[in-house]
Parts: sequence; structure tokens; C-alpha cells
Amino acid sequence: MEAVAGFPRREVQALSLVGFAHMLSHLYMIPFAPLLPVLTGDLNISYAEFGLALAAYAVTTGFFQTPMGLLVERIGGRRVLMGGLLLNSVCFVLIGFFATELWHLVALMAVAGIGNSVFHPADYSLLSASIGDKRIGKAFSVHTFLGHIGFIIGPLLTAALEPSIGWRGAVIGIGAVGIVTTAVLMLLGGVIEEGNKVKKGTPITESLRDLVKSPAVMLFFLFYVCSSASNVGITQYSVVAFQDMYSLERVVAVTALTAYQVGALLLVIPGGILADRITRYDLVIVLGFGLTAVLVFISGMGSLPFWLVVGLLCIAGATRGGVNASRDVAVRHVAAHIPIGTVFGFISTGFLLGQAVAGPFYGWLLDNYPPQYIFYVSAAVYVIGIATVLINPGARQRVAAAE
Repeated sequence: MEAVAGFPRREVQALSLVGFAHMLSHLYMIPFAPLLPVLTGDLNISYAEFGLALAAYAVTTGFFQTPMGLLVERIGGRRVLMGGLLLNSVCFVLIGFFATELWHLVALMAVAGIGNSVFHPADYSLLSASIGDKRIGKAFSVHTFLGHIGFIIGPLLTAALEPSIGWRGAVIGIGAVGIVTTAVLMLLGGVIEEGNKVKKGTPITESLRDLVKSPAVMLFFLFYVCSSASNVGITQYSVVAFQDMYSLERVVAVTALTAYQVGALLLVIPGGILADRITRYDLVIVLGFGLTAVLVFISGMGSLPFWLVVGLLCIAGATRGGVNASRDVAVRHVAAHIPIGTVFGFISTGFLLGQAVAGPFYGWLLDNYPPQYIFYVSAAVYVIGIATVLINPGARQRVAAAE
């Protein structure tokens, strides 16, 4: 077979290797959810104390993403990807073997976050070099889709393993998968192109100055902040809000969140196909986020039957997921004069900043105002994100050049 789904064989191989590593990166973000009762009991810690470990993981991931982009620029994405995946995986194995106190868990999760910081800058750099321009939108969408699969199978895998080998064995098991994947990348990574944009002699200060002096890059950074902050309201607080609004049991309220997350996968691949066939990425983002904002707002009013709210949130997730590829391809165009790995490393930090700021704010909102406000604020932040796209001159200039 010379091609698969329109991709030449070599591109399929590169996309598969990079995509599987990306799937593991998402899997490592969420494996503890079904293990929490037994894990916290074994370590004799509270849920709040466990939250410190999650915070450590997020903070180091966000702090090191831009430096990792600069490292990709100098030594290439393959080595950075393999090193980060190995570090992330080994830390989970060490947690399973040696974590007996809170500080062990926090320290190892912090180091694992350093490993996790490589995926966006390395992956996008490698895909940009390995995939033809006419297929890059579809490739980005496949990459995103595989990442989201990790969110689904992570908890399922550890929940399935824990009854037979315990929480430690389950964590060691998922870490071992990453170590094996690193070995496969070392053996087969030659199919992944590095491109010709490795600039080993460029001063770090020059790369950083290029980032912060680019209005287009900074506006996309703000867009990622808004995208993440708007999403946190739904993913972290909608279940509690719906329980209060509709007097539901948690098992029923969670169906709306599940519908939203499943919906986010439905249009990821079609969105990638669309991104390869258009030039006005900004319009796709505006229309997709605009519809999502409207549906989130309506879903939070509390005046519709809950079954209808579930359907609306599924559509809202789909329209959000459908713009991902257009977003990523637009950033790729904006980054024409700055190494792609550095740009994605910097801009992706906006996701973590959005989570860090929005999480506590939504919690405060829920403590002091009616639960409907969660959805109203989420919708408002979606609109702010749309505004950053509308005023982004770099995106418009690249579109014009393409035309």
C-alpha cells in the first residue's frame, strides 16, 4: 500500500510514531482518577494534598515548554521528544516503586512535568517537517485526535489494572509503555524528518525577543489562554453546577460532560480535512467558537430539559474540536520566520496559564454566585478568544499571502 487515507507511507509512519507519543502524553495527565481512594489511603494523604502533585506537574510543564522549543531549534525534535517521553515514563515507574510519602509524589510529578513539556514543541516541529503542506491540517487533526484518546484510555487502563496488580503496578505498567515506546522511537525514528530549520547558533535571547515582539504570536498566546480558560468551566465545574441546577445525582449530571468530551472528538478529523482546503482559518475559528459560546450560554440557563442540554453540549464540544486544526495551521503560518517548535512551545504555555487562572476563579464563582454563572463566564471567555483572532494582523497577512 503506497498511501493510507491520502498520506504517503513514510508520512503515515512518522504521524503514527509522533501521534502515539502524544497519546501517551495525554494519558499521563489523567491516570490517577480511578486510583485516588486507594492511592491517598496508601500514602496517608488528603485529596487536597494530592492536588499539590497535580499542580507541580502543570507548573513544570508550563515553565519548561518554551525552553524546550528553543532546545528543539538547536538539537532537533527527535532527541527532545525521546528524552522527554523517557523522563516522563521513568518518573511514573519510580512513583510506583518508591513513592511512600507526599513529597516523593510531588517531586516525581514535578520532574515528570519537565518530560511532559516537550510534546507540543517537538511534535509540531517534527510534523511540520515530515508532512506535506497539502496534508498538514489533516495531520494536525489526527495528532489532536490521538492525544484526546489518551484522556479516555488513561483512567480506563489504570482502573482495569488496579484490581489485579494494585495501584502501584498500574502506574508502573503505564510508565513501562512509555519506556518501550521510547525504544521504538530510537529504532524507527529515522522516518521522522527534522527539516532544515535547526538553528544551533541562534542566541536564545534573539528567539525570545522574536516571540514577544510579534503581535501575531502574542495574540495567539492570548487565544490559547482564553481557549483553555473557557474550557475549564465546563470540564471541571459543569457536573457540580448541573447537580445544583437540576437536582441531579452525579452519575446523571456527568453525562453532559461526557457528551461534551465525546463531541470534541467528532469533528477533529473533519476539521483537519477542512483546514487543508481553506485559507480563511480565522473565519473557521470565529464561527466554531462563536457557536460553542452560544450553545454553552444556552445550556447554562437552566430553563431547558436536561436531555436537551446534553445534546447541546455535545454539539458545543464538536464545534470546539472542529476548529483545532485550523487554529494550529494558522499558528504554523504565523510562525514562518520563527522556528515552529519554539512558537508552539511558547503559545501552548497559554493553555496552562488559562487553567491556572481560571480554575480558582470558577471555584470562587461557584461559591458566591448561582451555578448558571459558570456557563455565562465560560461563554464570555470564548467571545474574548474570538476577539483575539479578529484583531490578529499576522493571521490576516498570512491568509492574504496564501491567496
